[in-house]
Amino acid sequence: VYLTIRFTAVALLFFVLAKALKRPFPVRKDLPKHFLAGTLLNAFYLSLAYIALAQGLPAGIMALIGALQPLLVTCLALVLIKERTSLLGMIGMLIAISGLLLVISPSLTSDGSASFSPWLALLGGAGVLSLALGSVYQKMSIADSDIVSAMAVQNFAAAVVSGAFALALGEHLFVVSWQSFALVTWGVLVLSCGGVFLLIWLLRKIPAARVSTLMLLVPPLAAIEGYLLFNESLSPLQIAGIIVTLSGVLLSRLTWPLMRLKDRNTLRING
Repeated sequence: VYLTIRFTAVALLFFVLAKALKRPFPVRKDLPKHFLAGTLLNAFYLSLAYIALAQGLPAGIMALIGALQPLLVTCLALVLIKERTSLLGMIGMLIAISGLLLVISPSLTSDGSASFSPWLALLGGAGVLSLALGSVYQKMSIADSDIVSAMAVQNFAAAVVSGAFALALGEHLFVVSWQSFALVTWGVLVLSCGGVFLLIWLLRKIPAARVSTLMLLVPPLAAIEGYLLFNESLSPLQIAGIIVTLSGVLLSRLTWPLMRLKDRNTLRING
């Protein structure tokens, strides 16, 4: 229900913005592509992950499955759009993933031993695969479309699919309180209009593997925010994991300046 409300509000907001700015909307033949991109990147990923967690998948296990997302994006980008990742980029990604494992290790030891159906892990994995597919798909034939109008169309499709999930699960409750409205407002303005918009913009500008590696920073930054805002503890192992993750992400970013230098040298030699 929350996702349906969130995606509907985002679709309406970007539709009004696109109309006000006189942005072109996708042509009819491209609409199915945007529907697919929106449902993969938003609806299926978040809905499947939500169902898995709600049915008892430990949060630490879900975070562990989510750590595979950059590797999935790298493989899918290579197969679907022939986008290659350098050796240095892969090394940085693997270092960042190892640091992420250290950051989430407390949740793995506290709830990772809890009994849960393997099907829930597969469900969470399907959600992460959906996110990876949606990320790569944003770089394919729809990459040249206007991003503002694309956000309107894709979130409309995500709202329809999320609504179908809500009906299938028999969900209908929305508690009318300021906390609920604050949560929806945060989801619309910060998560979708801010985070998802920035994600799609980055996917159109730089390689998908580099963007997905940045997403490995989410758990470490969440741990830091929990420590600063909610007095949650940070173990020495988690602090080490944060440093390792940051180092890995930085190392993966160093690939691109080196590649640009190599490209310039190649052009100079050919010239």
